[in-house]
Amino acid sequence: MNKKAIAILGAIFVLIVGTLGFLIYLKYSGSSKTPAPSANQNQNGNPAAGSQPATTTAQTTGQNPATTTPVTGPPPAMGLLTSDQVVSPALFFNGGGITYFDNQGNLFQAAIQTNAGQLSLTGKKQLDIPTKSSITKIFWPQKGNDFIIQTNNPVTGRYSWSYFNSTLGTYTDFPPQVASFDWMPNGTQIAYIWINGGKAVLEAGDPAFKSWQKIGDLYQNDNVISVSPDGSQILFYESEPAGTQNPINSVSIDGKVWKGLIKDGFNYGVLWSPDGQKFIFGKKDPVSLQFQLWYDNLASGETKNLGLFTTTQKAVWGSDSNTIYAAVPSSPAANPNSLTNDTFFRLNTTTLDKQQFSIGNTPVDGENLFLSTDGNDLFFKNAQDGGLYYLNVAQ
Repeated sequence: MNKKAIAILGAIFVLIVGTLGFLIYLKYSGSSKTPAPSANQNQNGNPAAGSQPATTTAQTTGQNPATTTPVTGPPPAMGLLTSDQVVSPALFFNGGGITYFDNQGNLFQAAIQTNAGQLSLTGKKQLDIPTKSSITKIFWPQKGNDFIIQTNNPVTGRYSWSYFNSTLGTYTDFPPQVASFDWMPNGTQIAYIWINGGKAVLEAGDPAFKSWQKIGDLYQNDNVISVSPDGSQILFYESEPAGTQNPINSVSIDGKVWKGLIKDGFNYGVLWSPDGQKFIFGKKDPVSLQFQLWYDNLASGETKNLGLFTTTQKAVWGSDSNTIYAAVPSSPAANPNSLTNDTFFRLNTTTLDKQQFSIGNTPVDGENLFLSTDGNDLFFKNAQDGGLYYLNVAQ
């Protein structure tokens, strides 16, 4: 082979090798580029913390775009459980449900269901019991399934009471001589004031008034009583006092020890702490004439103003017997029967530290307050619309 042929073959070999090398370079240089991170990626190419994967559009004709699960925020602080016109709602059984009357005199029970922090009532059922019209309040005992209803007589304008025996399924009307009463802790007896011949006697017995025992005589006929959670003491005060003084007194259940506890000022309404060692009460402010919540510790004798302008009917104790929750009107009510717009507070009765809860823009007149067994939710009737609401207070 001559030199010319060798040169031609060498040129062809170099051209082939060069072409192959150029093609290989183009292939691998294009695939080695790193794409810039998207809005949902960090510099390592992983999804950014707290972000959702980017939504992509499917390429196949007729296929819907891929969707992502939305991020859910915190549950609302306040919610509506039922729009029924509830009367005296309360927890039942082990705290897993609520029972209440409606304004037609029907008794309902429903379970409490929790889903992502939001509560609802499920399994609502009506109990088959005799109906009573004009029910205004239910007195539930600490134990048992019996209860006492309060009805309003539209003719006389006075209240009357009836005892419901859950075993027999019957009501027994209270005699007209009964002026005030409260359940004893066992749920089978009550303490009550009996008016006979113009004289008031404090007694204890069964709510059908078939047996009773005397505790002592009272000087006034218009006293209201409240039994301590352990049944050892009874607080009492006048319901229609004359003048600017209305003391709160106590008597032991055996009638042997009588004490004057709150002697100064116009005092009305009491609410025992769960441990039976303290109580809050309403005291009328001499300047504004509004009621403020006050506190009394039976063991230490300490009495102090809690600084909340509301009443015991709008308050409830926490299970620790140190915390209270209260619905506080934003302005004075025009009269005792007018609606209010309330703000909810939690207050430490020892330090007086308080926390306000947000309820949004829903007008609320809170009454019949009670807590869930874990203390995370506050239930109440909203007198503005009659419905049953809850407020998350685990903040």
